[in-house]
This record gives sequence, C-alpha cells and structure tokens, in this order.
Amino acid sequence: MKLIVMALSLGAHGAFAEPIEVISPQADAVSVTIYRDLFALVTETRTVDLPEGPVTLSFDGVVETLLPASAVVTDVSRALEERNLDFDPLTPNSLLTKSIGKSVTITRTLPGSGKVVQSRAVIVAANAEGITLRTESGNEALHCSGIPERLTFDEMPGDLQARPRLSIRLAAGKPGKRTVRLSYLAHGFSWNSDYVARLHPAGTRMDLTGWITLHNHTRASFRDAQVQVVAGKLHLRSNETGGTSLAGNSDDFYDESGMKYARDEALEGLKEKIAAQDEPAQLFGGCHASPEPPPRPERQFDPGVEEIIVTGYRASLQSSMDMKRDAMGVVEAVREELGDYQLYRLPWATDLNARQAKQAVFLMKPRVKVEHFYSYGFDALDFGYGEDFTPDAVISFENRKSAELGEPLPAGKMRLFEISDTGDRFIGENEILDKPVNTPVEFRFASALDLGVDIDVKPGSPEQMRAEGIMDRADVELRAINAKARPVTLEIRQRLYEGKYNTKIVNPSQRVGRKYGDFAWRLRVPANGSKLLTYRIELPRTSESEGN
Repeated sequence: MKLIVMALSLGAHGAFAEPIEVISPQADAVSVTIYRDLFALVTETRTVDLPEGPVTLSFDGVVETLLPASAVVTDVSRALEERNLDFDPLTPNSLLTKSIGKSVTITRTLPGSGKVVQSRAVIVAANAEGITLRTESGNEALHCSGIPERLTFDEMPGDLQARPRLSIRLAAGKPGKRTVRLSYLAHGFSWNSDYVARLHPAGTRMDLTGWITLHNHTRASFRDAQVQVVAGKLHLRSNETGGTSLAGNSDDFYDESGMKYARDEALEGLKEKIAAQDEPAQLFGGCHASPEPPPRPERQFDPGVEEIIVTGYRASLQSSMDMKRDAMGVVEAVREELGDYQLYRLPWATDLNARQAKQAVFLMKPRVKVEHFYSYGFDALDFGYGEDFTPDAVISFENRKSAELGEPLPAGKMRLFEISDTGDRFIGENEILDKPVNTPVEFRFASALDLGVDIDVKPGSPEQMRAEGIMDRADVELRAINAKARPVTLEIRQRLYEGKYNTKIVNPSQRVGRKYGDFAWRLRVPANGSKLLTYRIELPRTSESEGN
C-alpha cells in the first residue's frame, strides 16, 4: 500500500507582519435554516479574543460551498476592511502539486533484507502521468524502482487548508473577548415534504400526516444545531449571474411545477459534482499501476434499506409510513410565521452530519373531511385521436379548520393508503403544490377501474357557423358507463384553454357549473348502469378572431 506521510512545520504568528491572525477553530453554537432552493442560511456564534491592532479574523470549518458575498459578521465592534474564502483543500494530490520544486524524503524498503533506506529528492513534476523526482542519481519516477517507497514532506504549503476557512480583515479597535455572529448562505442543502394519507372505509374521512425530509449534501457536519426549514417561493436570481439560485431566475418560471422540475435537475447536477469531488485520488501512474482504489463509502441515507433518525424515535422509512404506530414518541416540528413564508423548526438541537438526511413530523391531522369521486376532462372543440377515455380517481378536500385541517401544506408527494380489515392498502400517489389555508386540494391518485366514457362529438357546419357569427361549435353526446357494483359520482370537465374563455354552453341536459375556469357537471352514475350528458358548445367570433 502506498502511503504519503505529511510532516508539518508551521511558523508562529510572530513570523508574520501586520495584521495579526486570530483563528476561530469552531462555532460555539450553530443554526441551519434550509430552503427548498438547494441552499441554507448558516448562522454561527463564536467567541474570539481580538488584539488592539488590525487583525485577520479567520473562521475555520465553514461550509465549503459558502457564498462569500453573502457572509455577514456582526458584533465585532470593528470596521470590516476585507473578506476572503480560503479553501484549497488539503489532499494528497494538492500537497504534491503545491510541493513541486521542494525537497522531500524518500523512504524505501529493500526486498529480502527489509532494510529501510532514506534519501533526499526534489519533486520535479506531479500529474496524472505520475510523479517525477530529482535525486543524487538523476531524475526518476516514483514507483519505478519496483520496491516499496513513500514520500515524507518537510512542510505543508501555507495555502492548503484541511478545513474551509473564511477570513475577514478588521481595523484596529478595542481589544478583548467578544461573542460574534457569522451568517452566510451555502449551497448543498435541500428539503422536501412527504404526506401519508389513510382513507377511511366510507371514503369521507382521512388521517393525514406530513413529514419533513431534510438533506445535507455537503462535507460539513453540524453538532447540536438548531435546524429549521422554510416553505414558500423566494424571489431569487440565477447563480450564473451572481445570484443564489442553482435552478435559474425565479421570475423565469410560470408556475411552481416548472420551478420544481428545475430544482430537481439542479439537485442532480449538484450531486454529480459532489460525487466527482469524492472520487479517490489517482496519484500513481507511470511504471507500476496503483492498486485498486478503495470503494467509495456508501451514502448514509438510502430510502430503500437504511435507517433514518426521526425526531422522537428511530425507525425505518417504511415503518414511518405505518400510520397505526403509537404516536406518543413522535414530536412535531413547530410551525412559525416568517413574513410571507412558513418556518418549521425542529423542536430540539440535533446533529446534522455530512451526507445525512433527517426526518421530522410537521403535521398530524386525523379525520380530515374528504370527498372521493371520479373526474374526466376534455376539450370538445379540439377532440381527436389519442383521447384517453378512462376517468381519474380523485380525493378532494378543503384546507379549512371546518374540514379538520386548516394548515399550510408545502408542496410535496402524497401517498394514499386505504384502511381495510386486512390492513392498509397502498392505492396511489401524486404531487401536490403549495396549498395555503382556505384553498381546495384535489389529489388524483389512480385511473378508474370499471368506469369509462363514450363520447360522440359532431363539429358544426362551417357555412352555418359563419352565417351565425360563430368561430367554432360542437354537439357533444357523452355516456358514462359504470360496471361497478356501487353507484359513483363522475365529474365531467369541459376544458377551456387560452383563447376560448368566452365559450358558451347551450342546451345542456344536466345542470352545468364552473370549476377552476372550466365548465363542469356532476353525474351520479348508477351501479352497473350508465348516465347520458348532452350539450352544445359554441365559441363566438370576436373582433380579435375576425381575420381567422
């Protein structure tokens, strides 16, 4: 096994000219606020002892993905002159690269006798092709002698750091100990919400539990941290133009679903970047191939098999989905208003280690009032081939206190289980977007079985429509067919897309209403029976469409 021995010789502070450097090795306390946009606000409290004159105050152990322009230091009682993020990480590769032209000691073990021989050399080159040394015997490549050998370094280059370091330069001022606060933004953090809903047998109530799953994708670990997450849409600029968002400008997205897709893509790119940085160093090329590098450590969190730390108790992810567990050991995250956002605070300090995920319950609402029905939507004015004639199974509910809910629902995935005498059955899942209090929620979880529609659409005559000033027209005959042994409620939605908002419904056979801008009918379809709906839809010609 090839080893690199690092012998360090660091000069004292007195060897430096002004200003004096004061190093804060670690934080006394830390708070991590995670946003959905792949970053966190890290706030550290540190105790430092400042001299009277100008000083470079260095904070060791900051997150390596820190955004230097976001760093704020308060309570130092000094003028801030300069700040720098110094993190050229100390690795075997960086040590070799930074030591080119410097002397090292080669230690070789002779075969047979086992005698250890040492000699001096100068590193001439170090790259993917290998390491070249200049010795008393001439130039040679490391590991071309055919015998075990290693390098010992006399010193470590001063600009290499074992840990990330943020440095600020302060003007002269009153000396003494101070408790200062360092705040900064850092990429590499994320969180998402997951919901577990258990539908009661009658289909009119459900038990709803919400989970926060937060991720630290960075190399930084936090001990006894106060952790919280923020729900809501922030106004952000793209990181490519000096902003904070890795997913792009928030103004460029029409809705939350598009932003979520961009976040997911950015997260995958971030993971790939971090994984590439974690690859074992490829130091030894040249004459003899290096042994196989050790396997990369497995991630600490694998939703398939690994355990996760849940506030209040330890459980597997699968068992966390079991809503019949005793809730005595579960502690809910505390929700707080944060301006236009919602903040969920874990109820006590916790460790948030590198590459770790944690979960906490943030919502527990039993017996929420729901409606279980079926829904089918289409546009009769643009009806053609490829139509799917299978309605969706839908659970809907009002996010109101009167419905036993009335809590902000951050966007996330909802999994639906059906309670039965033989145990809970998983019946579907889907995404929901942010849902404020007093707004309706529709959750489409499956395609209907034994329920379908038969639709006949007859377009209007172009000549007659032109004579009547009609842009478009269609006569619709829709028959809902129910092969189930029970009656069902089927909602029919006549979609209205851009440019068709002045559409009219003429002579409907059933009473028509409006829903989310569409025309809508509620049909009660009998067991093993059918229900007929007929109507005419017309799009009047307007001044904007005269030229069409």
